[in-house]
Amino acid sequence: MANQIPTAKITLTYPLYTCAFDPTDSGSLIVAGGGGPGRNGIGNKVTVLDTSKSAELSQIAELELSPNEDNVTSLAVGPRKDENLTVFAGVNSSEEQIKKGKNEHFRVLGIDHPGKAAETSGVRVSEIARNALFLHKDASTYQRLLRLSHPYENSAQLGAAATGFAKEPEIAVFDVPCAGGGRWKSRGTLDIPKEAMDLDVCQTGPDTYQLAYCDDHDIFTVEVSKEEISEPKCVYTITPDEGATAKASFKSLRYLTPGFLITVVNNPNHQGVALHGFRLPAKPHENARIAIKAKLPKGVSRATGLAVRNLSPASSPTDRQGETQFVVAVAGNDSSISLFTLEHKSAATVDLLANLAPFQVLKGVHPSNITGLTFSTFTPPESASKASELSVKLASVAVGFTTVVHSIPLKKHVDNSTQERKGGPPRQSRYVVAMKSKGESPATVISLITILVLLLAFVGQTFLESKDIGKPVLGIKPYLPVAWTGQLRKVPVPNGKTIKDLLSDANVHHSQPLIIRHDDVKEPDSEGTPPLHVGIHDEEIHGPATSWEDLDPEDQHLWKERLKKTGHWVESMGESIFQGVLFGEIGGAIGNIVGEAL
Repeated sequence: MANQIPTAKITLTYPLYTCAFDPTDSGSLIVAGGGGPGRNGIGNKVTVLDTSKSAELSQIAELELSPNEDNVTSLAVGPRKDENLTVFAGVNSSEEQIKKGKNEHFRVLGIDHPGKAAETSGVRVSEIARNALFLHKDASTYQRLLRLSHPYENSAQLGAAATGFAKEPEIAVFDVPCAGGGRWKSRGTLDIPKEAMDLDVCQTGPDTYQLAYCDDHDIFTVEVSKEEISEPKCVYTITPDEGATAKASFKSLRYLTPGFLITVVNNPNHQGVALHGFRLPAKPHENARIAIKAKLPKGVSRATGLAVRNLSPASSPTDRQGETQFVVAVAGNDSSISLFTLEHKSAATVDLLANLAPFQVLKGVHPSNITGLTFSTFTPPESASKASELSVKLASVAVGFTTVVHSIPLKKHVDNSTQERKGGPPRQSRYVVAMKSKGESPATVISLITILVLLLAFVGQTFLESKDIGKPVLGIKPYLPVAWTGQLRKVPVPNGKTIKDLLSDANVHHSQPLIIRHDDVKEPDSEGTPPLHVGIHDEEIHGPATSWEDLDPEDQHLWKERLKKTGHWVESMGESIFQGVLFGEIGGAIGNIVGEAL
């Protein structure tokens, strides 16, 4: 089955620690690393590889850095301007410079024309600038993490870098203009109590972003706008399993959409790895919730990296993400890569994650530990003639000098669940992984559905027999509590409408607040209860009104009893139907009438 994914490999002359594709050209991959400072004879380098051929990788350009400085530890590819591509990297200065309190760890590189004609164009890699992002002067600190938000046309990106081995951990934030040319602007730093295990950045609006990072056991989010950067907010904390003391720990984190992110979780005591998809909180007082889970194969005891690619991303940060499939890759400590697909479903105002399922395990990808993992971007073809060649590339690098690129085949997908109207537009299509994912066994699903149907049938028959409806089948009524066997109370509803119906009718034509009040103009009924009025609230006509949430408990009770008395409301409807609705004064006399009648 492994031969279904074409593979290409190249061995360079130095240890590799990081890699990234050119966002505008999936045939261009940048890898970096090195032997660090010293006279070990292994250089510190940045190399550009041609990945346009699915079975062959070739080197097209290389920059060798100073042997007195550290190796490249992190990498992110920025925007392109004309024929120049901006690359950001983390490289510590020499020990001599660091002892002087000067560590220009943030490097800006330029790659001239690493495009489709790269093999013959004389590609050149050069250093444009070097600066320091972190404020604290710690000789052991290095730039371990570096991420940029997803690039959108004519939109700036937000970048973030995090420390490693720091006594005072930091996250630095910076702007990257869409014009490119190596330009960037610092936005400041965040002091954090523990070092970030991983981080990512997502654009949430025209000028707003969110940064997410995790330490061993917590996920934090940071809101970034033009004016300010918020303090980190903890949105999720890992707790030990029941009866256990050791906790699982986060290893990696990536955004899926502004509302979802996915994490890699290493179980305690090397007992396996899991993927957790989280729904991020929509309101300030809420926390993130686990939306979906999956386990890696049993042979993987620890994970070392994560990469994710959206195959049908939104075209702008203001567009809502529709139906799409994500490809997820997790590197294991056994030099394997586990591949998953994940569906994003969108219906009305609800977004869901579904079908996090494995489709391939690539075993023994490298002879040494995998240190970097990245997907290429995917651009749907303009013509159908190239559809058979579609793929998304997955690159991985290792400390043993090797780079491997897998070309995962894709296919066109049309959602048959949406009905095509005669004379209307054709069903929308998108692209998905061509290989079939290994979802739940059909036998398991059928068994669960059968059990659910039988359970519902039992509950329904029990209810019918408790109310003497129909012919007894189970003969269970004598064994039921007396409170369960009472007759259903039948209360006539005026005009056959409940309060829910009246609110829905009133809300069809109005978006203003609705009010439930007594109609003072019409005649009361035989028991002296005024008729009910439900409609749009006009304070000049109706006078003051109070929302359900702000009513006194006594008034809430009187209103519920009054609505139950006339059959407009029953307990099973719940009180949530009153949320956001205004209520008029029920009055002492009306309260007495209701109380006496009941």
